[in-house]
Amino acid sequence: MQKISKGQEDQRKKPRTRDRILQAARELFNKQGEARVTLAHIGEYMGISEGNVWYHFHTKQDVIYALFMELQVQIRANQQLDLGGGAEIEQLQNLVARAFHLMWEYRFLFRDHINWAAGQPEIYEQIVALTNQGCVFVEHVLEQMRQRNLIELKPQEAPILATNIWIVCRYWIDYCQARSDRQQITEQRVQEGIQQVRALILPYMTPLGHRQFNIQS
Repeated sequence: MQKISKGQEDQRKKPRTRDRILQAARELFNKQGEARVTLAHIGEYMGISEGNVWYHFHTKQDVIYALFMELQVQIRANQQLDLGGGAEIEQLQNLVARAFHLMWEYRFLFRDHINWAAGQPEIYEQIVALTNQGCVFVEHVLEQMRQRNLIELKPQEAPILATNIWIVCRYWIDYCQARSDRQQITEQRVQEGIQQVRALILPYMTPLGHRQFNIQS
């Protein structure tokens, strides 16, 4: 078997140029807004030529679309939730925390989507579908909690509660940015967002749910 040199091993660990371009673009789009960033800006930010960026992405829309697809993959992975094992509430809190982090990491997509998706109806439709999937998924989580006797919820209340939870998850980071002059989101802000979601669920909790939340009913 051919032995791998240290240099080859380091090269394997090094992120691919395409991945580095996406990371740099995401950082610039988040800081400056996608309308103010060009492929040349991305190359300059990375210390490579615009031609090198163009080799991987011919247009800025190609970069944005790749980032959107990247986000979709992470959101779907985050939705592979199966509450169980006696740690349902902890799992739910981890899910919400990850959702907030994703909203922050890809905030330009949510903040600027009216601009960059306006001329691409197929992408706009995917954004709408992603939002609808999010609401359906939250309803699914609530139903799992109901089946495990963590909450007591009437059928007609589930869609309303799911929508309110989704709204908090979707716009909490925007709210924090508006109050902190776009400073880096902190773990404290994420935990505060989780508390907002908990406050929405609290009125529907059963005694078992209260115990799992460590709240005295």
